[in-house]
Amino acid sequence: MPPTNLLRPLDRALLVEGLALHLLDWGGETRTPLLLLHGFTGHAHAWDTLAIALQPHFRVLALDQRGHGDSDPADVYSPAAVAADLNGVAAQLGLTSLVLVGLSMGGRNAMYFTARRPELVRKLVVVDIGPEISARAAAAPPGPPEPATWESIEQAAQHLYRANPYPGIHYYRWVVATSLRRRADGALVWAWHPSIKERRAPGDVDWWAIVRALTPPTLVLRGAESHVLDRDVAERMVKELPNGRLVEIPRAIHTLHEDNPDAVLAALRDFLGF
Repeated sequence: MPPTNLLRPLDRALLVEGLALHLLDWGGETRTPLLLLHGFTGHAHAWDTLAIALQPHFRVLALDQRGHGDSDPADVYSPAAVAADLNGVAAQLGLTSLVLVGLSMGGRNAMYFTARRPELVRKLVVVDIGPEISARAAAAPPGPPEPATWESIEQAAQHLYRANPYPGIHYYRWVVATSLRRRADGALVWAWHPSIKERRAPGDVDWWAIVRALTPPTLVLRGAESHVLDRDVAERMVKELPNGRLVEIPRAIHTLHEDNPDAVLAALRDFLGF
């Protein structure tokens, strides 16, 4: 059994129906498991700073979803496919009652899984995503277009900082160091497989029906400046959730735990009771 408290997470490799999935395990098997699901093109290490704050209270786990980070690419990318992955992860780790936290794409995947397996989810946190996506999400981010490859960590960090300065350039320098990989030709690229964009299939999901099926207590976090989750959609979500509440995070756009970590942690502390 790994030690209760770790200076860095354990890298765990799980094989689920032939797909290798990478998971970060921050230790503490006696504590309530809390599983973090990143957003589209994200990865497990993007949660590290929040994971460190939650580690004393939970067994924090962060998954690289299929095609992201160090997990294998796949033929299909859909909420149903990810739900099957999560079933396999829960079974292999012996998780029978967990807190599930999902950002953006990970939030939708978390909702879909919870609607299908409510007995496994003690509480659900949905971060800046809903049944409907704001029309503003299609707008191009400010600044120059993103290059196909990067010359350095610093170049990529400055690019992200121009688009959203809230996390700060020092944070971006740190997180980009875990967000890039070297391609076979030597070029630096983001740590996601091109197939996630080529084969992405949201599927025919009635997301409002999914919301109404979420029986565990559910917290919806919305960035006050979100370009993805409009306020009226978030307010309707909470009305239609069987047991839901909404907290709006000030000084935050979409990656709320990066934009305003103190406010996110305060909302989680109140909802999860630690």
